[in-house]
Amino acid sequence: MYDAAVLGTVIMMVISAADYIRRAWKRETTPVPATWILAVVMFSLSFWMYWASPRRSWTANIAVIAGLANTTAILIGVIAANIRYGTLRVAFDRTQRWCLAFGAAVVAFWWITDAPLVAYALVQVIGILAYTATVRRLWNAQRSTEPLLFWVAILLATLCAIYPAWTKHDPFSWIYLARAVPSTTFMVWLIMRAKRRMREPALSIVSKMP
Repeated sequence: MYDAAVLGTVIMMVISAADYIRRAWKRETTPVPATWILAVVMFSLSFWMYWASPRRSWTANIAVIAGLANTTAILIGVIAANIRYGTLRVAFDRTQRWCLAFGAAVVAFWWITDAPLVAYALVQVIGILAYTATVRRLWNAQRSTEPLLFWVAILLATLCAIYPAWTKHDPFSWIYLARAVPSTTFMVWLIMRAKRRMREPALSIVSKMP
């Protein structure tokens, strides 16, 4: 069961990355490199702080380890797609710049206090802040701007990661999952809500037809 849960997390992360890169390459989405640079930085910090713990394991906190590989692969794919279409530009918005600044402050806090678990938890708080721009856009969107399969696969990956975290009693993994599962679930709900909004005008026209 343990190995199956770890494998399930890895498979779902691979599916999500492959789906996102494919959509970016075919220009079904127009991802911004800065978003994925920030994601890689946050996952890198999480991995770095987790690996400083004596409880570190390649599988107990598989969600973060697979998440780092996932976001790194997507960033490479996004950069390649933007180079292909001649649209490569890296520009961080205000929220992203604040997230990067907070990340640097957390690293400084970690060096001063030698408290990797607390620093790790603070990085997860920054991760929530990083979602705000996407959440705001989806909340007001009349059509889906995010690929549903990508987010569903991420949600399934984090759900699979619960069993390894529970089996190994890994506090780092639980902290990450306590952030990732609710926020990813909310993202899936927002995307489905946007898709319903997109269908409503068409259904309204059909209902008015004689």
